[in-house]
Amino acid sequence: MDNQTSYYLLLADIKSSVRLSAKKNTNLMAQLLPQLERQNQRLASEIIYPREVNYGDEFAGLFWSPRALYNVVSDIRDTLRGLASFRFVTAHGRIGYAGGTIREMGGPVFETASRSLIQLKKRREFSDWQIADPATNLSLTALTNAAATLIDEMTPYQHIVYMFQKAGLKGADIAAKLGKDPRSISNAKKTGHANTVIQTEQALNAVLDKVAREQGSI
Repeated sequence: MDNQTSYYLLLADIKSSVRLSAKKNTNLMAQLLPQLERQNQRLASEIIYPREVNYGDEFAGLFWSPRALYNVVSDIRDTLRGLASFRFVTAHGRIGYAGGTIREMGGPVFETASRSLIQLKKRREFSDWQIADPATNLSLTALTNAAATLIDEMTPYQHIVYMFQKAGLKGADIAAKLGKDPRSISNAKKTGHANTVIQTEQALNAVLDKVAREQGSI
């Protein structure tokens, strides 16, 4: 890691964390911290600086590729569903100092992300991408927010079915795992818009891969 190479930064915070009760905050951290640690290990080759929690409700990380960054976002979104909501911004650029904690690195990439997070809080939206040209950033943000909105509207049952489908299981396999009639699984997919979410994220990942190729990160 150095301050001459451009990296992808994820900067996120838990929405309204100060309003959470002590018990809910404890439950939240009990889910979030192990998930971050598992991701740090699973994506070690893609993560430049392991994600860490700052100031109690913010977490950040540096990545080699934007797709790895979004995979982390997607996993955390599903892990925290029902416990808390979070929002995130991304940026692509150089750090100021290659050492210390992630917050001490500073530099252009953190300046861009910090400005974006301030504006995102005002808009009360889920995400803001700042890794490419304005049109691409807008497309990435729209796709991300669309997927998040549909997932937020799923019932717990629809979300479970979606997670199994996202993992590659067929309807019959999901029905067997959940002890449900296949028609119930089919209905949950349809009413929960699972296919639309999966297609939206496939489109998003295609754009991220294109950006990475153009920027020489893959």
